[in-house]
Amino acid sequence: MKILMINEVFSSFEKGDLQQVYFLMGDDYFLHEYFIRKLETTLFDDDTTHREILIPEDMSQQEIIDRLTQSDLFSTKKLFVLRNPQLIKNKYRNELLQFCERPMPNHYLVIIMDDYYSKLAIADKLINLFSPIDCRSPFENKLRVWAKQFFNDQGIDPPPSVVQEVLDMSGDSVYHIFNQIEKICISLDESDILTPEYVRKFGGWNREFKMWEFLNAVGQKDLSKALLTGKDLISRNSIISLMPNLTTLFQELLFIRMQNGTYKPFAGFIPLTGGVKKRLPDHAKKYSKQEIENALAVLGDIDRSIKTSSESDESLLSRFLFNSLGNNG
Repeated sequence: MKILMINEVFSSFEKGDLQQVYFLMGDDYFLHEYFIRKLETTLFDDDTTHREILIPEDMSQQEIIDRLTQSDLFSTKKLFVLRNPQLIKNKYRNELLQFCERPMPNHYLVIIMDDYYSKLAIADKLINLFSPIDCRSPFENKLRVWAKQFFNDQGIDPPPSVVQEVLDMSGDSVYHIFNQIEKICISLDESDILTPEYVRKFGGWNREFKMWEFLNAVGQKDLSKALLTGKDLISRNSIISLMPNLTTLFQELLFIRMQNGTYKPFAGFIPLTGGVKKRLPDHAKKYSKQEIENALAVLGDIDRSIKTSSESDESLLSRFLFNSLGNNG
């Protein structure tokens, strides 16, 4: 079994060498989203949402197979993401494996298993079909490669001293490196020179974001900004402080969707600022009804985790955002 490094696969993307099925193993949610977004951009060559999330916990197995195997008259290109394939059982598992062996034309599938060391039968079968892609959190000696990758995504070729400074400041995880580089590049003007001294300014960048900035980022599916603003908010409070606002936001979006996109302001009290409420119709256009319902379901899971587990606030926030906003990361 050959294990592929995620960067190797990106090289094949650049050459136009695409597979119709990819199998990701490992529990780094950031890398899952980063890979899917790269594939999505390569396939569709734009920044629009195209992927369909297949959730065995929320969908019937028959519906999942139907989505994968049904084609329209125009053979439209589609990208599907399936998490936890081990929940697909019996004849439906056989149909899933048949699709993997002979995919429908123009149908692409990313399968994700969090357990890199899984010994489940479905994992063995998928490994026999595909070289799995390693999506474990990278070891320290690989983080330099990722820092260069994130700068390259911004069209910047950083000097080694700048890469080292970023690693010294935030090299404990690939997500933190991405977040740091995102902040640097957002603030970099044409007249600025990228040096270690410039990077160092962001080590103490303690701007406090507002709740409305976080909610509007969520509403617009701006994953990078939602991660940045949300992390800042929970660093000063706890994730519990975000839950009522997020729940209200998605309840309002669901109401607009059920009204066929029309929005009639509620006469009573809605615990959202005016700056968020006036953008609700625009936010609703970013989500399908299914995506909104999924976000509310994930919020329910997060609420239960807060009460019953010791999972960190940052992990809970990441889980919500990657699952709910990942469609347009």
